[in-house]
Amino acid sequence: MKRPASLVIAIILFLMAAAQLIRFIVGLPVTAAGQEIPLWPSALAAVFLAALAVWLLQERKNS
Repeated sequence: MKRPASLVIAIILFLMAAAQLIRFIVGLPVTAAGQEIPLWPSALAAVFLAALAVWLLQERKNS
């Protein structure tokens, strides 16, 4: 049986990856506790989150 929760989580991960990628491309500044967060972590986060989503979908497909 396919688990619907894994599909929901994969979609959420893809949306988070898209948000990080948009931040990286547009160059939106983010400040936390007075410190500006550089853009490069957003690029890494986008790749990491997308990879997790694909991995989850592959596991869901194989089960």
